[in-house]
Amino acid sequence: MLKRYLCFSLIILVLISTIFFLKQFTSESYTENRTKPNSQVTSWGYDLLKSDIYLNDSDKIKVAIIDSGINKNHEDLKYLRFKEYNVLEKNIPITDEFGHGTSIAGIIAANDNNFGVRGLTNNIEIFDVKILNEEGKGEIENLIEGIEWCIDQNVEIINLSFGFQTENEQLKEVINKAVEEDIIIVASIGNTFGMQGNYPAKYDEVISITSISESLKRSNFASRNNIDFAMPGEDIYTTNNEGGYSMVDGTSFATAHATGVISNLLLLYRQEEQTISFKEYLELFSYKEQGWNYIDYGNGILKQEKRIDNEKIK
Repeated sequence: MLKRYLCFSLIILVLISTIFFLKQFTSESYTENRTKPNSQVTSWGYDLLKSDIYLNDSDKIKVAIIDSGINKNHEDLKYLRFKEYNVLEKNIPITDEFGHGTSIAGIIAANDNNFGVRGLTNNIEIFDVKILNEEGKGEIENLIEGIEWCIDQNVEIINLSFGFQTENEQLKEVINKAVEEDIIIVASIGNTFGMQGNYPAKYDEVISITSISESLKRSNFASRNNIDFAMPGEDIYTTNNEGGYSMVDGTSFATAHATGVISNLLLLYRQEEQTISFKEYLELFSYKEQGWNYIDYGNGILKQEKRIDNEKIK
């Protein structure tokens, strides 16, 4: 009887793992299109992370968004600087049928233009790499190819708002190659409802991101362990692939917030001609709420202002 029970439990665990592997965006939700706001609005995530730090607008950080593509004709994105690589259909202009990549891009860099939404940074050039199909699914081989292209393009930050439940040696090798070229990789830990997270976020070389709500609590859908930072990932208002706006949830969108902040901090790090490592520099901008533990929140929230030791989130 015990043997039969153990066998049944093992089968259930395998099925759960398979579901999470195949459905990379299981718990991320999109509402129907929202009406275009009469004036520019910002999400609570933007308001929490914004700052008055001065950045030289002439300098641009090269940021790759490896995802489902970006709707570059969206009125909040069309004036950004783009380069693109369509891994799925070579030499075919990228379109975003799934919508995920366009939402990521809006959180990071939507134009400050008095309408729509506002992204966290305008100091970037976006490298749009499409590896996910119209269902939001992708192959590890395509991810590897996308990262290789980013290395060849000398990008500085790669945003990976998805992941895989199983480890892959070839993926690990290309991640290591990118890091050796001083590329910063930011990845979502996953939406596994408190279970172990995804690769490549679990690799030590990758900055892994979990999601918090507006009440600054870990999102119920978020994974635990192997976390570097906790960022806004619930009820986030952003651009969608139909030219409008949607409310979204998921560690994917927390990762986009992290990429936006890290882009600005990398530029500030260079302007200040810092001698400490960039990893040490990021720790100067991390904040923790009372009672936050490392398993659920990692080093806390990355904000765009230097903290005083032991200072709490305001």
